[in-house]
Order: sequence, then C-alpha cells, then structure tokens
Amino acid sequence: MDIAQHKARLRQYFDGVGFQRWSAIYGDAALSPVRRSIRQGHAAMLAAAASWLDGWAGCTALDVGCGTGLFSLTLARRGLQVTAVDIAPQMVEATRAAATAAGLADRLTCTLADLEDLQGRYDLVVCFDVLIHYPEAAFAPLLRHLATLSADRLLFTFAPLSPLLAALHRVGGMFPHSQRRTDIQMIPERLVLATLKASGMEVRRSRRVSSGFYHVTLVEAVRA
Repeated sequence: MDIAQHKARLRQYFDGVGFQRWSAIYGDAALSPVRRSIRQGHAAMLAAAASWLDGWAGCTALDVGCGTGLFSLTLARRGLQVTAVDIAPQMVEATRAAATAAGLADRLTCTLADLEDLQGRYDLVVCFDVLIHYPEAAFAPLLRHLATLSADRLLFTFAPLSPLLAALHRVGGMFPHSQRRTDIQMIPERLVLATLKASGMEVRRSRRVSSGFYHVTLVEAVRA
C-alpha cells in the first residue's frame, strides 16, 4: 500500500463526505443502527479518557486528529492549553467554531497539519480514532512519532486484531452504503507494546471499549 496515497484519500474523505458523516455521529442527528452504535462507543471511549485526566490543569496538550473538537474542548475545560490538529480543513474550522462558541478560544489553538509534520513537546498528547485508519506498515512509525511529541503522557486508541472484530466488519461492509461503518485497520497488540517500548514508553492502563460496530482499545502510555 502506498501510504502517501492512502493518507491523501483519508484527507479527501474527512474533508468531504466523511466530515458530514462524522459530524452527524459526533452530534445528535438521527442515525442508522450501525452508526448509532459507533456514536455510543465513541462517547464511552471519550468518557473513559476524560476520567483519566485528573491533575492536568495548567499543562499543555496536543489533540491529534481533533475532528469536530469534542475532546479538545474537554481538555480546555479542564484548564489545559490545547493545540488541536487535523488533516481536514473542515474539521479544523468546526473545532475553531466550537471553541469560540464555548468561550474557550483563548485556551485552544486550531491547526491544519499532517501528524508526521508535527514538532514540539507537550505534557499530554492524545490521538483518538486516527491510527485505526492506518495499516501496520504505517501504524508503528506514526505511533513512534506521537511518542516523540509527548513529554509525559500519551493517550491513543487502536483497533485490536481479533477474528470476531474482523468478521463483524465484514458484515458491516455488506450494509447499504449510507449505513456502513468506516473501514478500520486492525493491529496486533504485540506490535503496539513493542512500538511503545522502542519509544521509551510503557502502558500504564488500557480499556477495551465495545459497542456494536465500534471496537477499540484505549491506551494510556507513560515514560518508562
């Protein structure tokens, strides 16, 4: 797979039909049963991640793949200074508008950028439901780069490799196009652990989040 072409397709998707699809999932619009299960799972994942945020007020945070800004706003409300990044212009604008509407524009900077181009160090780096779109060949380099950006903590999700999940997504691919789940790339846990170890990090805690067609593992990694 050509990773550059794959990334270009993702950028086009999330700045087009994907923006409409995921804005609906992140919001309160009526959804098909498949996408409603994704909304419920995504909300449960964000709630679990938010429950791990105690004591971060005054710290810096980088939200990679911020989408429409749901977790960026959560971080800003907790008193963190947040840089929200996405590859899709419409996602970045949606996050900027949400921050302004919430009166949090002074705590939240929105940036259009590719993950691999990001530089700097942040107390906390979060990357939710981004790596699930990349195959093994790209997953490890992207996770390593995320680790270089984190001075202390890294929160991220990946789609765990399992026969059940693979079968479920094959079934989901047979639904009418307007009701389908988004394609994901499943990754062996051993690769995740090995990549973190090579990056000088280790898993502090993790949680499996499952709801219908939404299945991810939420991970908190810390400096070893």
